[in-house]
Amino acid sequence: MSTHELPREYRMRPGRTTALIVSSGLAVPGAVLSVWFVGDFPDRVSVSVTLFMVGFMSWIIHRARQLATTADLKGIEVRGFLRRYRMAWEEIQGIHAAPNPGARTQSNVPSTITYAYGDDGRRRLLPYVDDLHVDVAREVRLLNEIWEELRGEGWAADATAAMNAARGQARRQALMSGIGCSMFALLPLMALALLPVFVEFPEWAQSVLDPFAVLGGGWVAVFGITAWISYRRNRPAE
Repeated sequence: MSTHELPREYRMRPGRTTALIVSSGLAVPGAVLSVWFVGDFPDRVSVSVTLFMVGFMSWIIHRARQLATTADLKGIEVRGFLRRYRMAWEEIQGIHAAPNPGARTQSNVPSTITYAYGDDGRRRLLPYVDDLHVDVAREVRLLNEIWEELRGEGWAADATAAMNAARGQARRQALMSGIGCSMFALLPLMALALLPVFVEFPEWAQSVLDPFAVLGGGWVAVFGITAWISYRRNRPAE
């Protein structure tokens, strides 16, 4: 029996809360001082910006401390930045750990995060069930054991939810493929945009090779084509 492990609550560690407060305390004064002493703004604008910055960062810190994932006998409740939602155990279609895409470009963020899939096929992040706050492999295994015990004997996987989840995964892969290829395409597109500077082209070609058209239109084209190909390749069969 794994239910004796309930209730379980996952929150931000105290040390990370302190780090968030310190980093925010260092960032806000710099932005506020630049408004007051560097920019030539009316006093009412400076006061408004100051109040907004202090209020916004205070709200971010408060909400970050309120974020939590709670598991009890009824299901899993997630308190997010803007809303909270609950999934009953029988509604959940799966609980899985996954790599965090943001870990590639950011430091001090979890490399592995956890999602629960609802009966609509949508995946929902479980805050703080990650490798920065817990032994994520152990917690995911434990949550799955609890889910299997409490979802009910008559539980069966929902085919529609599984299809929606697969489509969502295909869309996310398409988005990442499009972004990745379009970023790699920036240098070739810049070279193509600069080509008319060194090579003389007919007038009709010069309008086509306009730098803004090449960079803007080329980037969008690479992103769109790559994302479309990726989605077509990975989308589930009907």
